[in-house]
Amino acid sequence: MRRLLKIVSVLALIGLGLASCSDQLKPYERVYVDDTEMQLAPSRSLVFQHYVHSIREGAVTASAKKGSGGCGCN
Repeated sequence: MRRLLKIVSVLALIGLGLASCSDQLKPYERVYVDDTEMQLAPSRSLVFQHYVHSIREGAVTASAKKGSGGCGCN
């Protein structure tokens, strides 16, 4: 009975795994996947790296919202 349960559960997992990859994304459906709302937010470490880099360089990086240079003038 235990062996039958193992076999059935393994076959069910294999079946679920194969069923999930049977449908492929069509080229005209990529518009929905490439939406800006579905993009990941930048990680906190990346934001911190940009912050440290801007302090070291004395200027704000291109990804920042400020437009002033490193000299302190706006």
